[in-house]
Formats: sequence, structure tokens, C-alpha cells
Amino acid sequence: MVLNSFPSSGDWAKTGRADPSTVTYFRELMALWLAEAVLTDPQQHADIVLATDEALANCADHAYRGTAPGTMTLAVSHDAALARVTVCVFDHGSWLDPGPDDPRRGRGISLMRALSDHCTIEGGPRGTTVCLHFERCPATADRFRVSVDA
Repeated sequence: MVLNSFPSSGDWAKTGRADPSTVTYFRELMALWLAEAVLTDPQQHADIVLATDEALANCADHAYRGTAPGTMTLAVSHDAALARVTVCVFDHGSWLDPGPDDPRRGRGISLMRALSDHCTIEGGPRGTTVCLHFERCPATADRFRVSVDA
């Protein structure tokens, strides 16, 4: 992981293999960026990182079930004027909608919805997009100091 300077827009994206090591890498990258770019209290920081981790883990666990792992993309944007962070996770797998009584069904979607201010999930046969929106996230003075390269 190489950290340099973020693009001035505050937006960035990374694509990697949908597997546990990429989930860990993306989560750590998100936590570092968030600490540098956005003013959050410790609870809000933890909520954003946990919700992001859950979206990534769901992708790694479910998007390519029964097939070789494909890719996932973590896209992050910060709108300084609205003080909003948006985190989206994209994959190209197949959406499987477990029934409410499915014993394999976890609480990941409920957790993402509880931790974010707004959560959207769009799934289909060509992939799934999960977007998490977090309000009250003003930029730090050093907002453009950190970036993601690699």
C-alpha cells in the first residue's frame, strides 16, 4: 500500500479480487483515508469502516458463489459542500436474494442500513452495487494530503 496525495476531487476507486485479503486491504485503506480526509468522531469513523467492511465482505462471500472469484470495486467520494461521504461496492457476480427464513442469511444488510444514513442495493444477473451514504462528514483542513496509489 502506497499513500501519497489524493485527487483534489476527494474521489477514488480501487478494484481487486473479491477475496478476504482484498477486503482487508480495502478496509484498511478506507480507514486511513477517512482519518485523513474527513472530520468524524470515533463512533462515526467506526460505523463508516464497519459498514464498508460489511459491503466488501458480502461481495467476497456471495457475489461469485459457485464460480471462481471475480473482481470487486470500492469507490469512495466525498462531497465537501454537503459534508457527505459515499461508499459504493460493485461486483460482476450474480445477485442471490435469500428468503427471509433462509438459515444462511446473516444480518449484513440490516447492519449496513443501521450504520449508514442511507443504503441502496441494486442487484441483478450482471452484478450488484451497494452504496452507503454518510452525512455530517466535513472535510479536514488537510483533505488532499493523502492518496491511494497501487
